Amino acid sequence: MTQGKTFKPLPDAFRVLAWGCGTPSTTLGVMSALGDLEPLDAIIHADTGFEATETQEMREWYAEWFRDHGLRVEIVSNGNIVKDGAEEHIHIPFFTSDGGPLQRECTRHFKLTPNKRRVRELLGYHATKAPHPPAESVENWLGYTLEEYTRLSDSRVQFIVNRFPFIERQMTRQDCAEYLKRQGLPVPPKSACLSCPYRQASEWLHLKRNCPEDWEAAVEFDEANRHNPLAKRGNSTADSLYIYKHGPMPLAEADLETDAERERKEQGFQPPLLCGDGPCFT
Repeated sequence: MTQGKTFKPLPDAFRVLAWGCGTPSTTLGVMSALGDLEPLDAIIHADTGFEATETQEMREWYAEWFRDHGLRVEIVSNGNIVKDGAEEHIHIPFFTSDGGPLQRECTRHFKLTPNKRRVRELLGYHATKAPHPPAESVENWLGYTLEEYTRLSDSRVQFIVNRFPFIERQMTRQDCAEYLKRQGLPVPPKSACLSCPYRQASEWLHLKRNCPEDWEAAVEFDEANRHNPLAKRGNSTADSLYIYKHGPMPLAEADLETDAERERKEQGFQPPLLCGDGPCFT
């Protein structure tokens, strides 16, 4: 275990859940509310402005449920990823005509930064200016499950220590879903921005078949950014950008069924419960 990560509670720490509105992080909030984990001081969700409709609906439902159970829920934002993540040239990991994705800046800008700033404010500090909260004064819960052990990372600021309750309890994503079902609660979809280039073909296919308005929004975003100047940043020689990684090619032209079948054979990929998934929060 690297310095800064904890798998046990920190005495007297301010406990906050980084809530991505997916199954694992939602389960952490429910476990706290029902007394199966320590009480949380705040649940914070960073809204990118481009979440799937089902994720937005589930966020509203669970935010009310958490508040009814005495938990504080904060919805924060650091801009809209459709505008700020493209027009303002904050890197989304678009795939390019040259192949590999661009550098990913969206997680830090739209998720980590607004969460950290709101935590500072809740502790009585300025969102960005010194002085800073004391070292290890915040315990930040992340919903990484047992199969995601390699994703564990330290916080980049001294006053926050990341904690991974599902690693402590050896719980998988399926364990989280079963826990919610036992409580008679809905299982959220995997969460991700509609613009996320890390989606599998199976997930795009599910979106196209079951969430037509969201699918059209993703296609529109893909087409609108085909020749975004981001393609020319740094030493890149690319002339076009894509959010569909296979090829890469325009999302609207992708043979999703063929690509999804190949993914299942190569990776044993299982379709999402509903729409979406991503590398940001779960």
